[in-house]
Amino acid sequence: MRRRGFSLTEALVMMGIVSIALALLLPAAQQYRQDARKMTCKNNLKMFGLALHNYHDTFGTFPPAFVSVPGTPGTGPRFGWQAMILPFMDHAPLYNQLNFSSPLPEPDDKNMRVAIKEFRCPTDPTPAANPLRGGYGTSNYSGNYGHVPARLAPLGTADFWPGAIESPMKSSGLFARNSRVGLRDITDGTSNTIMVAERGFSSGSAIWAGVTDSGHEDDAVTDGSHRSRPNAGLSSFSSNHAGGIHVGMGDGSVIFLKNSIDSQPGKDLGTWQRLCWKNDGMTIGEF
Repeated sequence: MRRRGFSLTEALVMMGIVSIALALLLPAAQQYRQDARKMTCKNNLKMFGLALHNYHDTFGTFPPAFVSVPGTPGTGPRFGWQAMILPFMDHAPLYNQLNFSSPLPEPDDKNMRVAIKEFRCPTDPTPAANPLRGGYGTSNYSGNYGHVPARLAPLGTADFWPGAIESPMKSSGLFARNSRVGLRDITDGTSNTIMVAERGFSSGSAIWAGVTDSGHEDDAVTDGSHRSRPNAGLSSFSSNHAGGIHVGMGDGSVIFLKNSIDSQPGKDLGTWQRLCWKNDGMTIGEF
């Protein structure tokens, strides 16, 4: 009686074929996952754009970066723009749990640590409660402060920076302390002005509730200066997507900007600075 089966040679050939097939399919599967994550992130920014425009339709302006009567560093945490648009992103129950007549509660309040799916980029490794920003709930999106830094202190050192300045109430972008920027103020055109963009783990991510202190504007906003060009360091818009970041424009559209976008230091303006300045009056070419 003969037993049927693979010979050793046939088994080795079959294993070789399977190995080659896996080697060909694995990169494609990885690329598919990356593309799916980028699409999710892009859709999140589209939701932000829609929510911000609905807020504008209701109140006549975009929300402020955060609300704080005294702007001096050390005045404690304050609610910010992402908390204010929660009802426009289908999170009214959470919004109704927040007491906007008081300063931001401590992060041990369970409401302050809630993980909001639409506020997270699926490629970012920051924990749900951001340990880099006081333990409040993480967001991977930040408002555009404009082309000039709010202050020169790097992340985490604003409290100790010599000559700490009061948090400004005006910026060249769409968000600042107690700001009331409307569509009328974006004279360069909404399609030429950044509204919201990604902020990932490499620059501390962000928090959705607001700011941990009036001296920590970058909990809620990010500037578009040359030092803060995409993925350049601690003060930058950033992401885990290869080669660049997603940005939500003032008209609600979403584009992918490369890290190599034209950026200029000092008084010279590159494309990056012009996109972050809502009313510079200068023409923007291809980007």
